[in-house]
Amino acid sequence: MGMLYNRLLIILNEESSDSTYYHIALLMLQHCEELNDMSIQELADLCSVSKSTISKFIRFIGYEDLADFKYASIFQENKYHYNTNYVNDVMKYIEQNSMDSFILTLHQDISASYMNLDWSRVNQLAADLADYQNVAAFGLLFSETAALDLQAKLAYNKKFIVTNQNDLKQERYILNAKEDTLIIIFTDSGMYLDRYDQIGDFANKHVFDHTKAKIVAITSNPALKEDPRIAYCICYQKSRSLCTHRIVYGVLTDIIAYQYRTYVKNRQT
Repeated sequence: MGMLYNRLLIILNEESSDSTYYHIALLMLQHCEELNDMSIQELADLCSVSKSTISKFIRFIGYEDLADFKYASIFQENKYHYNTNYVNDVMKYIEQNSMDSFILTLHQDISASYMNLDWSRVNQLAADLADYQNVAAFGLLFSETAALDLQAKLAYNKKFIVTNQNDLKQERYILNAKEDTLIIIFTDSGMYLDRYDQIGDFANKHVFDHTKAKIVAITSNPALKEDPRIAYCICYQKSRSLCTHRIVYGVLTDIIAYQYRTYVKNRQT
């Protein structure tokens, strides 16, 4: 899908439905297959705004100019040739195999993740959640959904953490975070730490080289255990390259929230 369309969707989620930017984002999404071929005047006419408003909007969502925006607007099922692209991975797997096979794989990955879970790391995260007042959780796309899920589950237990669907705001938060901040990163592949699906293609990301926050990764990539930018990892299992992390995350966030609840109760007794 690409980051451009994620950013447009976020505007629909965050902006008032009567705002100019909501109106522009909605029309761009409705005409996604045409954006790459449209001039700035045609975009302005489509959205019934001025060319300057389109230019401001393009910069607002993180693109330097129209050329960067148009390149990012190309909508292809696997534009970046990324094997775990949702359509290329999950949808085609079900087409080529069966829904039963897909559900069996989910079951296998949930079971393997639970059986092989490093409980010492889970308990360490529960303690860190209790000790750090400033806590954030971030990811992109389905990984950000997991961050939102964790935010809600912890809130039921009177622990309030920060997250944000907007990847630009995520980057600013990480860069400016101090030593008193704990940041939980959901990243299935580990790519979130180094590459940034932004202007036109994947671009390097350096915020983790400069942040002072304590970083914890929840990932299927065991190589992150050796990354000096990461304090520690909670790793889950995958029986194949199939994208099951969207489902596994939900189980892990239940476990983390429960262990936090238990830790706090025990500390109070």
